[in-house]
Amino acid sequence: MLEVLAILTLLFVGVIVVGVIALLAGLFKLVLKLALLPLVLGLKALVFVVLFVLALVVVGPVVLALGLVLLVPLLIVGGIIWVGVAIVT
Repeated sequence: MLEVLAILTLLFVGVIVVGVIALLAGLFKLVLKLALLPLVLGLKALVFVVLFVLALVVVGPVVLALGLVLLVPLLIVGGIIWVGVAIVT
């Protein structure tokens, strides 16, 4: 009977030790995540800025080209309207 009690006691102590180790590992993981949070947020901000600049570099010339293409007809229409107003007045 004492052997069974000794085995159960060893199992109980083992469960407690494993539980404490798991609890400490979880606490260590939480502390590590909180400690690295500013670094992660900074890297995310840096990635966002780099992608934003790359998007501007790619989209900027496209918008400029479209603006130049649309500017010529608008200038022609504006000139025609100006001539019409100049003739009427």
